[in-house]
Amino acid sequence: PDFRSKLGELRLRGNKVESLDPAIVRCLTSVAFLDASMNNLKDLPSVLGYLPCLRRMPLEGNAIRSIRASLLTNTPALMKFLRGRDSAPPGDDYLAGPDPAGSAGGALTKVEVGQAKSLVNSALAGTFTLDLSGKELSNMPGALMAELTADCANGGGTVGGRVRRLVLARNSVEQLDFLAVLTGLTYLDAGQNNVRDLPDVLAKTPIVELRLARNQLSSRAIAGSPTCRVGDPVSTFATTLSTLDISGNGLEWLPGALSTLPNLSTLILANNNLTTLAAGTSDGEDSGWQKGYTSLETLNLAGNNISNLGDLPINLIECCPLLRNLSLANNELTLIPPELGVLDSLTSFDLTGNPQRGVRMDILCRRASDQLAYLRSRLGENDLQSLESKRKAASGTAPSGDVGEEADASSCSTQRIDELRRSIEDITLQLNNVYLTEAKKYALKKEMKMLKASLIKVERQAKQMNR
Repeated sequence: PDFRSKLGELRLRGNKVESLDPAIVRCLTSVAFLDASMNNLKDLPSVLGYLPCLRRMPLEGNAIRSIRASLLTNTPALMKFLRGRDSAPPGDDYLAGPDPAGSAGGALTKVEVGQAKSLVNSALAGTFTLDLSGKELSNMPGALMAELTADCANGGGTVGGRVRRLVLARNSVEQLDFLAVLTGLTYLDAGQNNVRDLPDVLAKTPIVELRLARNQLSSRAIAGSPTCRVGDPVSTFATTLSTLDISGNGLEWLPGALSTLPNLSTLILANNNLTTLAAGTSDGEDSGWQKGYTSLETLNLAGNNISNLGDLPINLIECCPLLRNLSLANNELTLIPPELGVLDSLTSFDLTGNPQRGVRMDILCRRASDQLAYLRSRLGENDLQSLESKRKAASGTAPSGDVGEEADASSCSTQRIDELRRSIEDITLQLNNVYLTEAKKYALKKEMKMLKASLIKVERQAKQMNR
């Protein structure tokens, strides 16, 4: 245990290393460069964070899900994170551990009675945001509930009905039933809590953006909740929701009910326990990737255990003409479906960190258009034509006419693209007005989605004409 290696560099790239033995790592007190990239690592020992000479540690091409991807590319930050996991090994040759008193901070740890009125008053101006983040709350304090249920001084409902944004992150909240008093809420961030289910009252709340990262939600809790069902009775939440972040929870299968949400544009499912996206049934509910998601623009499935994509590539081609961002990084994919190459609307595409060996790492590190072109090149001509037809049908792209018509159409397309972009910019500026009514915001966002869909369609038509 007292042995100290004088090794300055250790290169393990491109093997099949599944773990780094802490007993060996602790001996590497002189290592400045440790290359463990392109292996099968799923986690890192904390003792790495205490190596005094380590300056660089490439880790790309592994399937490490227990650590954020941003840390894996920043060795000093990664080492600090690892030191926070466990105490330093015995001996004088290691870096010092974290200071236990260093995390105290000066933030309020609870909401006192005298603070309730001040907090609520600040939420009735500007962006109408009630910020309760990092206050060690397990539920909504009684003093705050009293303020929120009080009638407005000038009439027009309760005080809680005027709050539009609630930030509840970094607490210990388990239940969200108190949302019943926040009838006008459009934004909720309750990340890093202990939420286990979605309350029925959520169905009546016009939330546009819901962030529940790093809670304790299960697939069954989401699939069985009436809030995510578009039907009878109609769920307001299901029809208004645009952004859903349920990363870092305990989802073991993908709830099929999410596919029916008509305005869902951003879906973040990273760092769960999903293993397959194949359509089927789990716990009596539809599961896997179902047809739908017609408004989807961003899909993040990174950091799961997915080895089977099911019909995801085909369904994205047929149903998701607006998709711009797709991440399947750090999963268990042994094969990259070449059908993904037909998704030419993508501007961000991440497939790194999978155990597949069919696509070289240098290709996966290129821009999205280059990755898509490579995948398309691996399709047979008949398959490519069939998939292109499905994509065009989804986006409404019409076939080209003769040469003269194409020249006129090309000029018109350029003008139309400029008009659509200006319209989208105008609506973006309008949405920055905090005094807009919720009805007006909803109408503007709906109009923007239609304009974006039209822009993608016209851009594709112009691309076809220029080929």
